[in-house]
Amino acid sequence: MKKFKKSNQNPKKSTKDIQLPNEKIQNIIQQSFYQTQIDKINNIDADINHLEKIFTDETYYAAMKIVPLLERKVLYLSYIENARLNDICKRLKLQKNEVISLRNKGIEHFKNNLKTLYKANNIKNGGDS
Repeated sequence: MKKFKKSNQNPKKSTKDIQLPNEKIQNIIQQSFYQTQIDKINNIDADINHLEKIFTDETYYAAMKIVPLLERKVLYLSYIENARLNDICKRLKLQKNEVISLRNKGIEHFKNNLKTLYKANNIKNGGDS
C-alpha cells in the first residue's frame, strides 16, 4: 500500500479571488456614493437663507445662489425641512397661492440658471452650445 504525503498547504489558508458580476460591483459603488452624498447633505449647516450650501457641485451652488432669496426660502422649507404648505405660509406670512407660485418660480429659476451656467461652461471650454 502506498502512503501519500500530507500536503503542507492548509485548505483554510488558501484563498481564491472572489469574482462578482459587474452589476453587483456597480451597485455596491453606487450605494456607497449615494450614502456618502446623503451623509454630506445631512452634515451641512445650511440655513433658510443659504440653501445653496447644500450643493457640493460648483454649478449647482452658483445656480441656487442666484435664485431670489424668498424663492430659496420657500424651496428650503419645502424640500429640506419638509414643511407643509400651511406651515410655510405662517412662517413667511404669505398666502397659499403665493407660496405655491414662489416654489414653482424657484424651481424654474434654478433650472434656467443651470442651463445658462452649463452653456457658459461649454462655451468657455470651447465646445458647441
